[in-house]
Amino acid sequence: MALLFGSVFAALLVGLAPAAGQTQFAVIAAPWWSLSRTAELVGAAEGDILDVGGLPNVVIAHSDDPDFVAALYRRGAWLVLDPVLLRGCLGGTRGAA
Repeated sequence: MALLFGSVFAALLVGLAPAAGQTQFAVIAAPWWSLSRTAELVGAAEGDILDVGGLPNVVIAHSDDPDFVAALYRRGAWLVLDPVLLRGCLGGTRGAA
């Protein structure tokens, strides 16, 4: 059962990984991080925040730097995903009626 769960989780992460040349990213930090600490993470990686997620440890960031994803991971990001695919998987859009 653990192998099945791990395989499905890994497949989802690979499917949600940002594509080469992408400039917008969903950045997920540690669950206990505040929004300000998550924002500092993006700033330290020299990116801009475009939007915030439903949780304080999730932001949508932008950068044209091809090394941005690696910089986010070096500074403590847990996951960096494609924000369009992530919103599709989590359902809906912000502010929907």
